Amino acid sequence: MAPEVVRGEAYGPEVDIWSLGIVGLEMAEGEAPYQREARLRVRRSFKWGLSNPRQHSPLLRDFLRCCLQVDKYRRWSAQELLQVRKSKVAQRSVS
Repeated sequence: MAPEVVRGEAYGPEVDIWSLGIVGLEMAEGEAPYQREARLRVRRSFKWGLSNPRQHSPLLRDFLRCCLQVDKYRRWSAQELLQVRKSKVAQRSVS
């Protein structure tokens, strides 16, 4: 759950971006983040990340960083995430 949901605060579409980041993390790692840790401790810390970041592309690392911002106002919107992807594809086709 997104930090604001755990804290019982009002929430909006930002929680979906958090969830998208968690799903991306699960896909990259092959399991839910910190699945073996005590859930309460993990939810209080909200420290999510790749277990071995150098094993993954900079694009994935950036994507997860943008999605998994604890402060919901710093978390990127779906529109912002799509714009970055489009610009990366454009850069790749020019290269």
